[in-house]
Amino acid sequence: MVSIVIPACDRCDILRRCLDALVRQTYPNFEIVVVDDASSDGTPGFLKEFADRHAHLAFRAIRNERYLGANPSRNRGIRAAKGVFVAFLDSDCIAEPDWLERLMRGFTGQRVAAVTGLVVDPQPNNIYELTFKGTHRVHRTGPAPRLVGCNMCVRRELLLKYRLDEDRSEPLKEKTGRPDVTVSGRGDEEGLFLVLRAAGYEMRSTPDAVVLHEHPLDRRSFFRQAFRGGRSAARLVYKYHLPHRLDMLPFMLTYLTVPLMLIDLRLVVLPLFFFVGALSAITYNDLFRKGKSIGETVRSFPMLLLYYHVRLGGYVAESFRLRLVKHGIKRLRLSRYRTEGAAEAEVR
Repeated sequence: MVSIVIPACDRCDILRRCLDALVRQTYPNFEIVVVDDASSDGTPGFLKEFADRHAHLAFRAIRNERYLGANPSRNRGIRAAKGVFVAFLDSDCIAEPDWLERLMRGFTGQRVAAVTGLVVDPQPNNIYELTFKGTHRVHRTGPAPRLVGCNMCVRRELLLKYRLDEDRSEPLKEKTGRPDVTVSGRGDEEGLFLVLRAAGYEMRSTPDAVVLHEHPLDRRSFFRQAFRGGRSAARLVYKYHLPHRLDMLPFMLTYLTVPLMLIDLRLVVLPLFFFVGALSAITYNDLFRKGKSIGETVRSFPMLLLYYHVRLGGYVAESFRLRLVKHGIKRLRLSRYRTEGAAEAEVR
């Protein structure tokens, strides 16, 4: 049995299409667990109506009384799940009828802990959506280079042992105080990938397990996503003691070596070398990993370059903040240790 866990918040219209697609799945043995993350739209009423309309389905809706975010909601769904496997969809993803069946075919042995599928994007409506196109795409069959949170399946026993990170980002809110659901894709599943790999498990990718990701972007949500994505990447590096991100490092080295030009202008070759390397890397990523055409890459390249600089800003800002917090905690502990030592000496 497979439990399909879907976190949802204030996206009733697209959630309706998401669940309607699951009704048509060819895989015979599954349940649907929707975790309503304190929605204020028509989501609660729709979920009740859906359950009544599809009484033959194994379907449950769980509601958070306050907004928690995607991963805490996923973890709650995992605890409530009854399946041996847990598959994940986002509420804005429309699965192909054979999605779950093909995803399950990836579990070819007991050491395969997780399988991830292909996420495709609808036709872009603006330059921001074109720039972000293909970001969640897994481009090959076989060993998975990563997991994609809106299209993956994991053994439940391992999810109970290795929980999804809940400390990667704070809840983002609109000016009205409601959750901002326009921003996603912060790599919430990357921590799980790292711990499963470190434990010696295999992860597979099956690009024939397809979901359509309908997540519209405008200028505001695009740049918020870039900045928060950078912050989330910094937290991942800090938490798991990783080297600096390869998508951030060339740009960082570019700006770190610029001051060398004050010593000798000929040293301009260093920042120029790193900058060209960064441009080459993101071009390669667009063409061969994201699957964009040459025309799409050329049109979106200026915005992509801006995206990476905003992402770098979030990454650097959060990296400094985390190290300042760590340094402050160390100083506090040292001060407390000295105070307690002095007090003990005085008593003696």
